[in-house]
Amino acid sequence: MDVSGLAILIVFVRYQYVESVQEDLLLCKALPTNTSGAEIFKIIDEFFTVSDIPWDNCVYVCTDGTKAMTRKTSGVISRIKQKVKECSISHCVLHRHALVVKKCSLPKRSLG
Repeated sequence: MDVSGLAILIVFVRYQYVESVQEDLLLCKALPTNTSGAEIFKIIDEFFTVSDIPWDNCVYVCTDGTKAMTRKTSGVISRIKQKVKECSISHCVLHRHALVVKKCSLPKRSLG
């Protein structure tokens, strides 16, 4: 959610271009109804269709690990796997780091 309480879907892509790896913002869109796996996948699928992007180009997905993304049958990942069985999946390192930091407490330091 952003500061106005709006759920925003942001999709980044990483791809080989000439001799380097490029990273770009592919999609940034407000979720009009909810943040379910079905709604998120629908927006991505429609974008792929309109932009003429074949699902076979999706070879790896890194996600935050929420239920909408990871549910066994209704999550975005399972829907992507129906389109591209060979697609690999991982949990985002930055989200893992954030979860660890939330659980850690820093030792108190004296000021003098």
